[in-house]
Amino acid sequence: MPNHWDNYHRHWKLLDAPLRPTAETVDIFDRELGLGNADVLLLGVTPELAILGRSMLAIDQSATMISGVWAGDNASRRAMAGNWLSLPLEQASFDAVIGDGCLSAVDSKAARHALLGEIARVLKPGKRAAIRVFARPEAADDLLDIEASVLAGGVENFHALKWRIAMACTTDDGDNTVKVQAIRATFDRLFPDREALAARTGWSMVSINTIDVYAGSETRYSFATLSTLLDEASAWFDQVRVVPSGSYPLAERCPLLVLESPRRRQEEQPVVRS
Repeated sequence: MPNHWDNYHRHWKLLDAPLRPTAETVDIFDRELGLGNADVLLLGVTPELAILGRSMLAIDQSATMISGVWAGDNASRRAMAGNWLSLPLEQASFDAVIGDGCLSAVDSKAARHALLGEIARVLKPGKRAAIRVFARPEAADDLLDIEASVLAGGVENFHALKWRIAMACTTDDGDNTVKVQAIRATFDRLFPDREALAARTGWSMVSINTIDVYAGSETRYSFATLSTLLDEASAWFDQVRVVPSGSYPLAERCPLLVLESPRRRQEEQPVVRS
């Protein structure tokens, strides 16, 4: 199955917020979890987050993302390929778990629950996790409204547009998914003349053309609403807080979920609300 993650690392340096965390967001992770002396598990290899903690293990599902984005192992930091839904780690082995957009990188409600269950399983008692989420609005954007907003100068950068299109195309079932190739196809339908879009907005063609990494990929993202994500996280954690993640384009849809007091381990069933 074609997977755009194998090429995604080539575009990494071209991405900007909201797709990557800002320095302000990194500080909020640190502040909320108190990571100075923590042994941290990072889901993914987000370079901005890789500096946090006393020690770090990063696990990414793509070996090419590790080789292309990870700065390299040292005495206190290393990265490995692994399945987030079945982490090769002991129970209660980390002081903190952090991730950037990882709940959108899995493709179903069941997968989000499995990931949250694994976070709960590997987190030490009394410790916390924080995940920056990409949450679609309760009322989906109309695609024509998105187009009009872009042409009126109301969308701050191309990556915010990409996420707004993705969220508008997400399914209304419990999985809340969208094929990444559908994001590209919808963009091309709304804005068939990329050079005209660049001239109108001031966005670079290099930035706009990053969407082509989605061509032919069968990968799906999920963009659940914030209320859905809170409900799913609360099945695994007694305390779930929403923390603003800073000031950048589309930040209002990208808060941190701070997760405390794991309720279940993976071998048990979560409390799933109907």
